[in-house]
Amino acid sequence: MELPECIKTKLSLKINDNIIIDSRWGISNTHELQQIIDSYINNIKTVYIFFITDCCDAFLIPNNVKVYRTSLLKSIKKNSEFLLPYIWEGFNAFEPLENPDKPIIGFCGLIGPYRYKTIEMFYADNRIITKFILRNHFWGGAPHNPSIIKDFLNNLKESHFNICNRGAGNFSMRFYQTLSCGRIPILLNTDILLPFEEEIPWDDIIIFADTEQDLIEKTINCVNIVERQIKCRDIYEKYFEGTKFLDGIFSM
Repeated sequence: MELPECIKTKLSLKINDNIIIDSRWGISNTHELQQIIDSYINNIKTVYIFFITDCCDAFLIPNNVKVYRTSLLKSIKKNSEFLLPYIWEGFNAFEPLENPDKPIIGFCGLIGPYRYKTIEMFYADNRIITKFILRNHFWGGAPHNPSIIKDFLNNLKESHFNICNRGAGNFSMRFYQTLSCGRIPILLNTDILLPFEEEIPWDDIIIFADTEQDLIEKTINCVNIVERQIKCRDIYEKYFEGTKFLDGIFSM
């Protein structure tokens, strides 16, 4: 996925005599990504590299380089590595759904190894209502098909919660899409780094746990569901809408 024009423009405005900005997408080969980083070893400027990648591997990063990447493992993250939120496919918010007798859990998309068990266990629990549309390909094999997008958005609209476990990379596009719609993400912890986790009290807003059973119990026991939906959209607007995350990066 390519960076949208609004983000490219924002990055170009930040370039000055002391800063170099490099953005790459679609590269998952560790050696190739490391070569990009190594190309700046002897540069006297501060270098910001933005990797839109599924790669989770560790890199050797020189002192003058800051790497922002969509996919990384929290346990081995270096001080010069930062999470790049996947925020350029947000949607308009839906009205909050009322507090239910049973929580409604949505999912529309590709089943992968990090999603299968979660989907299976939620589906089997009679304390929950599930609305699952299961695909055999990423975005149903047709990411620009209006009917595929409509199915995805309707599934979000008709559910209080949405399963947002990682896909090929250790990050979730769906996590940000769900926030943008004003719905509550359900997210299995796969050594994942949550954005702005020192500022945002995620445990009070989303469903986040280390096991599938804990995800279910937290969902069942979730209170103030309307307020949480509103808070999800508020957080999206404050931290992720448009180019707001870039403003935070370059104000440091």
